[in-house]
Amino acid sequence: MPTIIPKDQADRHRLAVELLKAAGDRPERVETVTAGDGGVAFVVDDDLAAQVGTGDYTPEPEPEPEPEPEPEPEPEPEPEPEQKTAPAKRAPRKTAAS
Repeated sequence: MPTIIPKDQADRHRLAVELLKAAGDRPERVETVTAGDGGVAFVVDDDLAAQVGTGDYTPEPEPEPEPEPEPEPEPEPEPEPEQKTAPAKRAPRKTAAS
């Protein structure tokens, strides 16, 4: 829950009016806290802080859904192994004696 700290007395008044107006019929959404030096701050829920748009508060964006993984490609079929053939048999050499 964000804590909104006014800059000065005028800012404190402006913030109180804006926060209570934005809270509508649920003023319990705006809590006040005091510091030892007499300063006042407002503790509000995230939606109320975003609605009033105070300070540097920006609501966290909703996380984007995880992308679906791409399907794995089908494996390519393995090529069939080439059949090895036995070397052709040679005809016997003719010799001069025959």
